[in-house]
Amino acid sequence: MSGGSSRSPELQLLKHVPDPVRTEIASRLRVIRAAKGRTLVEKGSRSTDVFFLLEGRAKVLLYSSSGREVCVHNIGPGDTFGDIAVLDGEPRSASILASTELRVVVMRAKDFMTCLESSPEAALWLARNLASCVRRLTDQVFELSALNVQARLHCELLRLARSGEQCNGVIEVRPAPTQAELASRIGTHREAVTREMRALSEAGIIRYGRRTLVIVDLARLEQFVNR
Repeated sequence: MSGGSSRSPELQLLKHVPDPVRTEIASRLRVIRAAKGRTLVEKGSRSTDVFFLLEGRAKVLLYSSSGREVCVHNIGPGDTFGDIAVLDGEPRSASILASTELRVVVMRAKDFMTCLESSPEAALWLARNLASCVRRLTDQVFELSALNVQARLHCELLRLARSGEQCNGVIEVRPAPTQAELASRIGTHREAVTREMRALSEAGIIRYGRRTLVIVDLARLEQFVNR
């Protein structure tokens, strides 16, 4: 990681705090860059910085005792991570790995808490973010418990489509996850994902290449999920 621009970036959190607090905390922010494959946070560590992702994408990971990687979530520009350990005082709950090159703002734990304590609006902003995470995790627990692999993959592809880019009547997902990454997200093996992705491709719902994923027929994908 290396230092970035000295200019203070615009963070949603700081928009909700009083001007004097914003000015003081902004002067202490650090902007860093991280290469693809770099681990920014290690599960179980006692580090306490809070991170605000400006550019790039990262994976929220857990590892089994055998070393199997489980992708809990994918995050992108505008997302925050590292806040849970600051709020509950416990070790990091997951590892964060850069999927692409990242540009990230780093805030000290003390400054993060000052923001929340100085402004009900800032605390509400965080509460809404956490509520969104709870909803997402609730959906994922339901999918893992109640749906088969095919249905879980359809749900994951629909989530990816909602964060993709509209282009000439289709939706492009960038960067496209590998089949191994998709398997990790939905709790299965790569061979099962390969089989289902081939079926969706043959049905004209998606186009899938080595590092490309295009949602061709969003309406049919939504029908599958709603079923």
